[in-house]
Formats: sequence, structure tokens, C-alpha cells
Amino acid sequence: LKCAPSVALGRCPLAGRGGFQGGAMPAAVGRIGGGGPLEEWATNWGDEALRLCKHWLVLEPLVYVMPKADPKQPAHVRICVKGAGEIVEGDGSYVDGWRWLLMKQDGKEVGWILIDGKAVGASRRFLEPVPG
Repeated sequence: LKCAPSVALGRCPLAGRGGFQGGAMPAAVGRIGGGGPLEEWATNWGDEALRLCKHWLVLEPLVYVMPKADPKQPAHVRICVKGAGEIVEGDGSYVDGWRWLLMKQDGKEVGWILIDGKAVGASRRFLEPVPG
């Protein structure tokens, strides 16, 4: 399984609300950087963005792509790792009260990335929806 960043971007309810010039990202971007700490990119988004956004910015130095949407899984069962600034594609949803991203690559489901850090004791979100 190849775990590569997504590069084709879709539409999101956050488009035009800041973050990227003109409310959209260039279609060929797979990693973002150089704009300061990624934690500063975090916004106060809600369930509409979780439901509609298909592309997400990784804010953490690394996040694990896991086989199941279960925050109690040990790190050694991870499928792959994504890093800060990478754009990942997938569908957001709630699983057992926590926000998760069902990551997709080339239209196929790859695994789950935890969005809500509170599920593992961190008071922040690990991913940010990408306007566009």
C-alpha cells in the first residue's frame, strides 16, 4: 500500500473564508509549509465542514493512519504515517463520539485518521479542513 499525499482538491463550505488566497488552493499542492506553525492555521469549524470537506491539512508533526476508527489501538498497528503540512483526502464522520477521517487514495479507502485529539488526551484537533 502506497500512502502518498492527495493532490486533487474538491469544494468545501469553508471556501472563501480565508486561509488561502481567493479561498482556494492550487490543485497541484500536496504539502503546505512556510506559513508559520501549522497550529496557527487551526480554525473553529463545525459539523458541516466535517461532512462536506474532502481534503484535510495535517497539523501535527505526524498522525497515524489506522485500520479501525478506535483511539485505543496501539501505534504499531498503523498502516502508514502522514506529516504536518500534508493534504489528505477522505470523508469525515463521527465514530463513538469522536471525529475521524476515513482516508481515501485513488478512490479507495485506506484507513482512519483521528481528528479529535481529545480522544487520546490532547486538547486540539489533528487535522484542519482545506478550503477550496
